[in-house]
Amino acid sequence: MANVTTTPVTQDDRFRAVQLLPAPATVLALAVGSAHGLDAGPLAVVAVVGVLATLASALLPARLARAGHAMAAPTESDRYRGDRDRN
Repeated sequence: MANVTTTPVTQDDRFRAVQLLPAPATVLALAVGSAHGLDAGPLAVVAVVGVLATLASALLPARLARAGHAMAAPTESDRYRGDRDRN
């Protein structure tokens, strides 16, 4: 076997499947829209917005990581802050 040097992948460098969630949401919106008789114009708008959202959600985190700007991840205290504000 060849001697291969690998660098460990950090958590920020990994591609996450959740980044592609706009794609099935777009397909669902197109299916529901066509089932309810929407014309080609509104369906085209839904398709374009869905494609843009999918591309942005897939490419933006990688671009920010290369630029040195990490996307802020919420801490545990941030997650529960909304519950305290509502009470």
